[in-house]
Amino acid sequence: MHSPEVIYKGFALTPVVAPDDGMYTAMLIVREPAGTQRATGMLGEFPSPQEARRFAFLYGMAEIDHRKAPEPDWTEKEWHSRKHPRSASLWN
Repeated sequence: MHSPEVIYKGFALTPVVAPDDGMYTAMLIVREPAGTQRATGMLGEFPSPQEARRFAFLYGMAEIDHRKAPEPDWTEKEWHSRKHPRSASLWN
């Protein structure tokens, strides 16, 4: 699923998010001011499409600014160890 693009310092950033085994993967399409377009590889797995998009934007902005790439605020192991809301009992 494509998200609306964001213009950052003349670069167009368009995240692409896809569901993947209960998580979401993200990649980013970057269009330079001169029109050259390139895409990142997969940037990781995320617990929600919003988190995947947010991370892709942060990654692109860091790349444009020549800063260190961000790291996710959570780990995959932490996410998978959580109980799924539908599996929680209402009677506990």
